[in-house]
Amino acid sequence: MSQIITLHSYRGGTGKSSTAANIALLLASAGRRVALVDTDIQTPALDVMFADTMPAAHRSLTDYLIGRCEIEDAAYPADAKAGHEGFFLVPARSRAAGINEIMGRGYDVGLLREGFDRLIDSLALDVLLLDTHAGFNNETVTAMASSDALLVVTRADRLDLAGARESMALANRLGCGRLSVAVNMVPDGMVHERLRDNVESVYGTRLTAILPYASELASLAGERHFSTAYPQHPLVAGYRRIISDVSNGTSGYRH
Repeated sequence: MSQIITLHSYRGGTGKSSTAANIALLLASAGRRVALVDTDIQTPALDVMFADTMPAAHRSLTDYLIGRCEIEDAAYPADAKAGHEGFFLVPARSRAAGINEIMGRGYDVGLLREGFDRLIDSLALDVLLLDTHAGFNNETVTAMASSDALLVVTRADRLDLAGARESMALANRLGCGRLSVAVNMVPDGMVHERLRDNVESVYGTRLTAILPYASELASLAGERHFSTAYPQHPLVAGYRRIISDVSNGTSGYRH
């Protein structure tokens, strides 16, 4: 049995992609077979985050969507020496496929969902994790509609919370599975109970995790993943709470 988990944010800069990367690695380290798909064709990030543990991408999600390869050809296994056995990455774009090409040629949106199902079957996945573009576009809406569990990543400021109603209204219209919210980059001194009450009121759903601001992230400079470098950090404990929440109590499991 496998599960599709989608991460979404209404605005950029919430740390959504970093959260997706660390959740994927924690799942893999726990023995789950996981594929992380970067569906953010416009502004991809995951290929950079995994540049030291993945081969250079010659095929990607974009290549699959425009008919250059099969989706299985775009799934890159992690280097076993990196300790992430059972983890696969599907980058959004390769050197061969640029944003201008896919925007100019277009693609059949139905290929996205077909590709997700094929990845689950061909890689025998436990979890398919989808990282989306901030806001709403075809890829994001398709990923959300395919979800067994949807995690909305936001920050505590008013600007980020302003898009909450639109995100949740769309999720409800699409019939998304289990809905969760995580507030990221929360500074020291913020009263968590007040934050929890505010976020749950705005989103109309339970707050899954409050992820603290971690100054150690800057020292890593993107060269290591946070969950690997600081496995006992409170931020990693928050990632684990998210995994527990989105992985349990979900009724919409797929074969």
